[in-house]
Amino acid sequence: MNAARAEVCAGCDTPLSNHARLAAYPAYLFNRGLAEARAGRLARARDLFAAVVHWCPLDVEARNALALANFELGDTEEARRHWNEVVTKQPDNPFATQGLERLKAPAP
Repeated sequence: MNAARAEVCAGCDTPLSNHARLAAYPAYLFNRGLAEARAGRLARARDLFAAVVHWCPLDVEARNALALANFELGDTEEARRHWNEVVTKQPDNPFATQGLERLKAPAP
């Protein structure tokens, strides 16, 4: 076990500060994606959410955000694929089920 302020792992000499930064990076990308979406830069938001999903494929929140960004950009097939993936992992996920319902609705 490593001491709380250890610079390297006692067992393998891995620098721990780098590991901490790397572990926090998906949250950083997700928050950047949210900021980009709020600013109306949906393509950039989509790319950031896709990076989170690449790093953390089980992150349903990021996958829902990626699906919504794709939906808003008109890529309904990618939106469907990601929302179906969420429903596979969490059948009662309200965001994904609502998204899939939106895809069934006729276009205005």
